[in-house]
Parts: sequence; structure tokens; C-alpha cells
Amino acid sequence: MTTVNLHSALQQQQCRCSLRSTLPAASNLLMRPLRLPQALQMISRGSYALRMRRSVQLMCISAAAEQKTGKGKLVTKTEIPAFIPRQDLMDQLIRWAMSEADAPRGLGMWGLPVKVDPYYKEEDVLWGITFTIMRDGEVATQLGVWYDDEEVMKHEWVGRGSDGFPTLEGKQREVVGKHLEIRKLDEKPVDDLLRETIRNICQQLVSAINKYYAFGSVFVDEAT
Repeated sequence: MTTVNLHSALQQQQCRCSLRSTLPAASNLLMRPLRLPQALQMISRGSYALRMRRSVQLMCISAAAEQKTGKGKLVTKTEIPAFIPRQDLMDQLIRWAMSEADAPRGLGMWGLPVKVDPYYKEEDVLWGITFTIMRDGEVATQLGVWYDDEEVMKHEWVGRGSDGFPTLEGKQREVVGKHLEIRKLDEKPVDDLLRETIRNICQQLVSAINKYYAFGSVFVDEAT
């Protein structure tokens, strides 16, 4: 029994020595957090405010993008052939639309005054056009004209098969923007004059695209 008690005593003594030797380091670790709550609160508050600002910014960006690309009533859409260069076509369309919208020709061409603005999918990627139709100095409605997000496969060139019919050959790559959509971006009512203006814009836009298909330019006069 004495041996057992001595052994237990030795173990207890070793434990106390071990605790004494590790106590300073442990106390340092325990003391450090006591000095941090205010700093942690400031950091957490700053991080929360930063996250909130970023969240608000992202919400605004998402709402604007959603309004322009995802929402609104689809008026019509047309499929754009894969070999048509999207950026060149849209660059010509925006310049054509701005020239047609200049008063007084825009008033005579379309029916009501129209303001034209480019729409950029990214900072430097021209993706569409916004038509703002005015009446008595106020916005009557807005139309969005832009490519969708569908993809189409583009081939490197068009060859001729053994049967004499054209075949798609060469390397393939995906092109974003399978269709060109025209959307009404608001829920404002449409009367006969506004409906006629929308119809005129759509018809003139289709005519400009057909000119591009035929001549490579939307500015070609078909009479010549």
C-alpha cells in the first residue's frame, strides 16, 4: 500500500510540476483573447459593412442586368447565322439606329421621338441597343434589342460535299448569341400610336439586318 501511495504521490507531484511548467505559456494564450474583443468587433463590423456595400452593389447590378436581359415581354426574335460576326453587326446597328433617331428624321421614320443608347454586356462588349420612346417629354416605353445567351456552333468554313451540297467544315467553336431579341422592358400601356412606332422600329431593324446579310453593311441603299 505504501508503494502505491508513494507512486500516486509522485504522479501528482509530476502533474503539478508539469502544470507549473506549462502554465506561463497557457496563461499567455488565455490572456491574448482578452485583449482582442474590441478589435474583433471592429473588424467584424467593418467586414459586415463591406459585405453589405458589396451586396447592395451586386443587387443593383443584378437588378439592372435582369431588367435588360432577363425580364420584359418578348416582342419578337430572329436567329442570327453562326458565321455572322456579332460585334460588327451590333456596331453597325447602333450607328444606324442613332442616325435614324436624330430629329426630325427619327420622328418621321418611326412616329414618335426615340432616344437610342448602346447596351454593354461587359465594359467593352457591345451587346445590344436600348430604344427609349418619348411622348410629350416623358418616357412612353422602352425596347431592348440584344443577343440572348444561347450558344450556336460555328464552323471554320463552308465546303462542298460529294453530292454538290454545301457542308460545314473545319474547326468548330461556340458563339454566344444565337438569337437577336426585341423586348418591351416595362408594363406601360400601349395605344395605337405607340404600337405603330414599335412596329416601325422592328420593321426598320429587320430591314437593316437583311442589308447586312446581303451587302455586309446596314447603310447600303437598296435602290443603288
